[in-house]
Amino acid sequence: MKVLSRLNKPWLHFVVLGLVFYQFQLAMFPEPKPVVGPLSEKRIASLTEQWARSTGRAPSPVQLDRFVAAELDQDMLVQRALDLDYHLHDSIVYQRLILNMKFLQLAEGKSDAELFKEALEMQLHLDDEVVKRRLIQMVEQRLLANNPPSAPDSAELEAAFIDRKEALKRPSLYSIEHVFFPSERAEEMFAAIARIKIEKLEVSAARKLGTPFLQGHRFIEQTPDQLARNFGQGFARELESELNVSQTQNKANAISPRWLGPIQSAYGFHYVWLTSYTPAREVKLHEVKQRLMQDLAYLANKEALRCAVVALRTEFDWRGNEHTASGEEDLCI
Repeated sequence: MKVLSRLNKPWLHFVVLGLVFYQFQLAMFPEPKPVVGPLSEKRIASLTEQWARSTGRAPSPVQLDRFVAAELDQDMLVQRALDLDYHLHDSIVYQRLILNMKFLQLAEGKSDAELFKEALEMQLHLDDEVVKRRLIQMVEQRLLANNPPSAPDSAELEAAFIDRKEALKRPSLYSIEHVFFPSERAEEMFAAIARIKIEKLEVSAARKLGTPFLQGHRFIEQTPDQLARNFGQGFARELESELNVSQTQNKANAISPRWLGPIQSAYGFHYVWLTSYTPAREVKLHEVKQRLMQDLAYLANKEALRCAVVALRTEFDWRGNEHTASGEEDLCI
């Protein structure tokens, strides 16, 4: 009874009714969401022009929709940063706006604090791409901190290793020296090669019979791709073919130093002294575990951030240029 008598207070009834009406008002008249969009025709034209400049063709409607969606997402992240007052408390934004004021020659006789305040009043932070990128970065960091991805487990690591096993394969390595003969000296080449063989010349002496080569004459532990960059793709393929033929003829397991060629390149012909060769091989998991873990962690962060952005969209009112990332929500459930 004492409890009931204590509750039978007019002021308490007033407070309870006030809370009820407040909750009712929130339910019936919720706070308006921050607005994102529409993207102006000028910005859409700019996105189209950027793509055309980089690719030489106009974007397809699907591509343009994707660009617009990404731009709207960035606007949303900037708006969230502004709502959280990140622009007021970040040293990078602070220094950038002061620099902009000095560039505009508006800094005479003013302190940095005064310049920063004036820059905000002029809304310079809303048009500066460096500031916007910084604000986006800070919001993304917050989203990831609130939605951290789980660390990749052993099953994911094993699956990634199997999936990328061929790509992770260690390429063959060639250590070579060569005697170079430009195409116009092709007729002299065979006489020079015959002399090298008969006199069993060392590479340094044999090189004097050829022509200087701009990229050099000695290449240590080069992959086929690296050789291709210096000699052309045809050279790398023919070198491998010559080595296979030589190995078959010698019927030896080990690759001993030997002359190969002549081998044609994009520049002429090369009589090649193979110093050493390491065949391509598959890697073991322990050799690439750290690399795979880093790659998986990067992908997990990227996916966690994408889903956090998808969730954040529900807190904004999208106007025009409808967000086109349909289906993304389902992937993040």
